[in-house]
Amino acid sequence: MRKTLIILFIVCGLGLIGWVGYGYSTSGEEVARFELAGEAGNTGLVTLDPSMNPMRAILSVSYDIELLAGSASAFDYSIILTGPGGAALFKAEGQQRDKREDNTPEYASKTSEQVIKTFDISAPGQYLLDWQISPEDAQIKTQTIFLRRNVQPLRVPVLIAGAVSVGLGFLLLVWRRKRPTFS
Repeated sequence: MRKTLIILFIVCGLGLIGWVGYGYSTSGEEVARFELAGEAGNTGLVTLDPSMNPMRAILSVSYDIELLAGSASAFDYSIILTGPGGAALFKAEGQQRDKREDNTPEYASKTSEQVIKTFDISAPGQYLLDWQISPEDAQIKTQTIFLRRNVQPLRVPVLIAGAVSVGLGFLLLVWRRKRPTFS
């Protein structure tokens, strides 16, 4: 019975964390999707207005990577959203790193989906995304930027509850194993 309770804590906690993460990245309605080609460029103009707030930009990249050294830098990215008059609304930069896990192949096909930025539109108008995705150890197959409107914020209390549940489950598991057993 105790083992089932411990497993239930861990599974429910992981489920809550996954549910919050999935809801965070997929909430709202897709306004624009830009299929990117090459290492740099800009998207077509997209009309945005404050009624779409809050908005979220998501980067999805599918790639092949060789993980011989155990850890590899797949690609670097830089994305800038400019609005009317050329003012930058946001700039996001980052790097995707992959680590080889035990029993995984040295060559893998992966998809990275990252929330780039959650932002608000202050004035209606035409907006443009400038982007640069520089592959390092990866061979990029596809790359896409999504803009979603009326997105939900991250549900921090539920995320904390999930993390506490997982932590408590592992703590109970460790405590149960360290308890002396008497015959």
